[in-house]
Amino acid sequence: MYLRRTASIAFWIALTVFLIRHPETGAQTVKAIGGGFALLADALSRFIEAF
Repeated sequence: MYLRRTASIAFWIALTVFLIRHPETGAQTVKAIGGGFALLADALSRFIEAF
């Protein structure tokens, strides 16, 4: 649990630093990550609905 929480915090810190240093590319990256999370949630929802 500690390692997962630490990795999550490190990910968000790295993403924030990337956004600050490269705002144009960072916006595209955040949009892609958000889209990926949405697709994952949709796939999980359809999988659960099937059972």
